[in-house]
Amino acid sequence: MIMFSSFQEYLKRIDTFLYDSSWSAAEKIAQLISCRDGHVECRTLWLEDADSKIPNRYVIEWGPMDDIVVLHAKVLYLIHEDRFEDAYFTQAAMLQIFNREILQKEKDTNWFMPILYTLCSDLRLLAKTADSKPSKHRKSEAPSFYEEAANPIMESYRICVAESRVNPDTTKKIGILNLTNHLFRIYFKINRLHLLKPLIRSIDHIGELYERFSMADKITYKYFLGRKAMFDSDLGLAERSLTYAFVNCPKTCRQNKRLILMYLIPVKMFLGHMPTQELLKKYELEQFSDVVSSVKVGNLKKLDEALEEHRNFFIECGIYLMLEKLKIITYRTLFKKVASILGTLQIKLDVFIVALRWLGDDMDVAELSCILANLIAQKKIKGYISWHHQTLVIGKVSPFPPLSTLS
Repeated sequence: MIMFSSFQEYLKRIDTFLYDSSWSAAEKIAQLISCRDGHVECRTLWLEDADSKIPNRYVIEWGPMDDIVVLHAKVLYLIHEDRFEDAYFTQAAMLQIFNREILQKEKDTNWFMPILYTLCSDLRLLAKTADSKPSKHRKSEAPSFYEEAANPIMESYRICVAESRVNPDTTKKIGILNLTNHLFRIYFKINRLHLLKPLIRSIDHIGELYERFSMADKITYKYFLGRKAMFDSDLGLAERSLTYAFVNCPKTCRQNKRLILMYLIPVKMFLGHMPTQELLKKYELEQFSDVVSSVKVGNLKKLDEALEEHRNFFIECGIYLMLEKLKIITYRTLFKKVASILGTLQIKLDVFIVALRWLGDDMDVAELSCILANLIAQKKIKGYISWHHQTLVIGKVSPFPPLSTLS
């Protein structure tokens, strides 16, 4: 952590990188104007009016960057005064200046993109914190700061998308994926998933430039894309995206891998792939243990109990409703076991009723018929119900096809 004895020393530090105009220099500048860097603890930088500390401000020829640095010092001051609402507005002003004076005007270069990434990230985090604090001036019906943060970030996104240059070394399109991920986070948080479609479409048509995006951004994108596909019931895309994110996420990022698994596990279960107890224990996801064992044996009562026991956890993860849909898979497992034991293609509905009641599920024939009809309609069972004989007639070949083939 670099500590600065004065604001002037801090300015000189930035000055050493600013004229380099390279991606690596921009990464260092981004760190020096980040609210998450160690320098935020330097009291010499907590300045409500940093202008007074730069007597020859309009001679240093930094262009708009001096405005951004001055506002960053004000953000640090406001944060330590616990004025997060004002800090958010100041950070938003920083991003707007960057969009207008640098991102929009600079041509044939993209070296400054790391600075943009940091400005957007800090804006989101300050918005989130501001929303958690009581507001003195904001009306209750007003949009959240987190929702409002999407506006300047979307402005950055539009400028990058509109870039006509295609040289990956200079095009601003290189920032599209990073900005998309920021917008993904916001739209998921405010439950505006329909706004993701044009963002996804842009990435789908980005072409060879996709390979130039950072692996960190690709992992984040695949994680959100997988979650979106999961809610759209596109299990194939969800599995591919979340698996990519999990496999490529570094082992050192244990919490991120755990987060990915929270969504990958239900998707895998719908496709007939059950996680091992070792995996659940390794990533501290034992909440899924009883859910998995219930689906495996076809015990709906046990599944209901498991979902109820860990209800709050699953709701917080946003997967409770999806896990409830595992009931149909659980019934299928039981019916498959009964068919296997009997070894016949014609199974009386009463036999299923007996099995269900033995497991504590007091179901009548009408309810059973409805479940079987749904399974047949979803092609999870190949067969038909003979209403006259009150019998399920299953096909000779693969009457219970692998769930992975149905996605």
